[in-house]
Amino acid sequence: MSTYYKGKRAATYNRIWKTFSEKTLATTVDYIKVSRLYEAPKAQGKHPRILDVACGTGLLLQKLAQLSPQAELYGIDQSSDMLAQAQKILANEPHIHLTQGSLKSDKMTALPYQPASFDLITCTNAFHYLDNPRAVLQSLATLLSPHGQLVLEDYARRPFPFPWKPFEWLIKGVDPQHNKAYTRTEAQQICEAAGLQILAANDFSAGPLWQCWIIRAEVRKSN
Repeated sequence: MSTYYKGKRAATYNRIWKTFSEKTLATTVDYIKVSRLYEAPKAQGKHPRILDVACGTGLLLQKLAQLSPQAELYGIDQSSDMLAQAQKILANEPHIHLTQGSLKSDKMTALPYQPASFDLITCTNAFHYLDNPRAVLQSLATLLSPHGQLVLEDYARRPFPFPWKPFEWLIKGVDPQHNKAYTRTEAQQICEAAGLQILAANDFSAGPLWQCWIIRAEVRKSN
């Protein structure tokens, strides 16, 4: 991400990916509305705490700030240039805190957050970058509060007759840090292997080229 989402690509990201972002983030927000986790801490006199992982230019954080104006929002991304775009978009949002950090599995322990500190963690359009998604999810699970949930969304690997192999080859040619795209079933299996319990999962379309999945999960409760 640090090599692709920089300079001009970061500055023009929102314009180039406008339609895709609108569709995927609208679906994500709908999933979050169903969970209503952003309202749960109010009963305890606390503000909800939400972390957007791989927050990019801050578009989802902007929507979450509108959905829950009292929430303490946090965003982390590997690209300083994408975070610079997010700072512009979110300049009037004092409850949003942005941090540069890596999502590589061997660096997850260095994230500057306390265990069990977030009511909601989101990660959109970034699962295909993860070097070890199971390990990353296990680390994110430790950041969830006891009632917290995780919402994941990404584009899916498409089956035949769609020419996925040459299509993904083209993606990697443009963005070498692309690792692997997953089907929803595969993503669910990774979540379960990471100790998460699936609460809801769906496929949806973000355009003729992009089929996507979304998953809402929580830490599996021990019996």
